[in-house]
Amino acid sequence: MQTRMYPMSDGDLKQRSDKLITTIKRDVADFNTRNITTVHIDGLQTLTDTFSNTTTDEELQGLVINANTIKDGIVTNIQKSIRVIRNMAEIAYNSKGKYSTFGFEGMSELSPSDLCRLVSRVVRVGNKLMTDLAAQGLTAAQLTALTALGVDLDKAIDDVEEAIETRDLETQDRIVKGNALWAEMSRLASIGKSLYEDTNEAKYNDYVLTPSSGGGSAPTPRPAG
Repeated sequence: MQTRMYPMSDGDLKQRSDKLITTIKRDVADFNTRNITTVHIDGLQTLTDTFSNTTTDEELQGLVINANTIKDGIVTNIQKSIRVIRNMAEIAYNSKGKYSTFGFEGMSELSPSDLCRLVSRVVRVGNKLMTDLAAQGLTAAQLTALTALGVDLDKAIDDVEEAIETRDLETQDRIVKGNALWAEMSRLASIGKSLYEDTNEAKYNDYVLTPSSGGGSAPTPRPAG
């Protein structure tokens, strides 16, 4: 499990990198004295672009939400269909005896996976008791439609899990790329601060990526003059 090393949002990291690139280009002649050339600037740009092109968490979270919405819609349709069959069985068996073989109780509290099992059981028992329940209006087409909903729910459950897994993997990938970008930004910013620590306060401050905090502090600029 990768740990985020940069103390800011993904969007802020990208913006700060863009600004750092512009600043280093401005001061490239001074950076040349530290063997930092356009090759290194291009390398930072590549790291920035690679990070920026990674799918955002907002997009991935949207996919998870969409998958859950589809799953929840199927759950609702299954519950509606089963409630109709439950009423038929209640009337046919006075909620006793063979009625209990369906296992209707607690349907609204079932997890999606357990609801899939209930669908299979209701279809199986419904087919066995079709002779009794046909008088209440049960048809083979209803059981076939319920079976199809069960298949849809099983797929929807898998789709939600896949969306969650994809989000987790992409999050780790984004952190790895962000950490690599932050490490290079920190290195180049450190060189920039070193170049101007004793000569130019304004330029020195351009290379301060984050405010100092805790026990440490940024070097105090000492402008020439």
